[in-house]
Parts: sequence; structure tokens; C-alpha cells
Amino acid sequence: HKVVLMAASPFFEAMFQSGLEESAEKNINLDFADSDIIRSLVKFFYTGDIKLTAENIKGIIAGNEFLCCKHLKAHCEEFLTGNVGLSNCIDYYRFGKVFNLKVLIKTAFDFILAKFRDYREISDFDKLTEDELVDVVSCDRLNAENEDVVFEAVVHWVNANLDVREEVFPRIAPLIRFPFCTQTMLSDKICCSSLV
Repeated sequence: HKVVLMAASPFFEAMFQSGLEESAEKNINLDFADSDIIRSLVKFFYTGDIKLTAENIKGIIAGNEFLCCKHLKAHCEEFLTGNVGLSNCIDYYRFGKVFNLKVLIKTAFDFILAKFRDYREISDFDKLTEDELVDVVSCDRLNAENEDVVFEAVVHWVNANLDVREEVFPRIAPLIRFPFCTQTMLSDKICCSSLV
């Protein structure tokens, strides 16, 4: 069993070759995840198979981060990137940053840019941080018919927490390319906006 675990995980390899107390133990306590996640990870080490679901994927990645199994991390990242959608793109973008999942970060960010016209349908759009919103709005690959959508999205974001974000608007407004707004938007909405 030690040979299998050492071959699968640098964590176990270091533990069993360290000469420390754990290397001679028959039972090892793993308290970095719940029992179902640990069971799935150990089963993966022996069989090479793991059932990834939307419910267990984050726990498996977090547990795997502890065990340092690179090929499982890549497999999990592939699962996540294949499931990026309107309901989870922001969540997956942030999750990717926590665990340094570069492909997931890029895929989720590109999805946000591509679906920006539908910002109202993107879950947690209102919960973006100022820095995250700046990254999105300032990106040249942002998919917006014109800057009307960008202005409306920024105003929508500010209004979601007006007391806190009203003072943020002047920092984000320069990123809106007002010359590319429609004449109607400029005269009817932007000039009349209390934020402006």
C-alpha cells in the first residue's frame, strides 16, 4: 500500500521516506477533507478512476492540493473548464485563482468577456469586486455591441450596493469608452445619470 500511495502522491512519498513516526504507522489520519473526498482520492490512486461531479469537484481539488497529484489536478481542471457556464463562470474564475488553475482562469474569464452582453444572466455579476470588474471592463476582448452595455452593466453593478460603490464609480467610469456609446444613450441616460 505504501508503494502505491508513494507512486501516486508526493505527499505520501515524502511522508514514508522521511523516517518520521508516520512512516512506520499502519494507519494515517487524513483530516484535510471529508471522508467521501478522501475515499475518492484513495480509490483514484489504486484504480486511476474517479467520478467527478459538480458537487464533489471543489473538495477533490482542495484535497488534491494537499496531496500534490499533478495528473489528477489536470483532470479536475479539464472537468471544470468543460462545465463553465453563466451560472458558475465567476465562481470558477475565483476558484481557479485560489488553486492556480491557469486554464480554468483563462476559460472562465474568456466566457465572462464573451457573454458580457448578457451580464444580467451571469450569476454573481453583482458580487464582482472592483478589481474584477475593472479587469473585465478594461479588456479589449469584451463582447459588447457598443459601450451602452458597458455603461449599463457598471451602473447595474454600482446600484447593487449603492452606499458602498457610489464612490467607486468615478474610478471605473474612465474605463467606459463614452465616444462609442450611442447618441441616444448619451443624451437620454448618461447625461441624466445621478452617478455621472
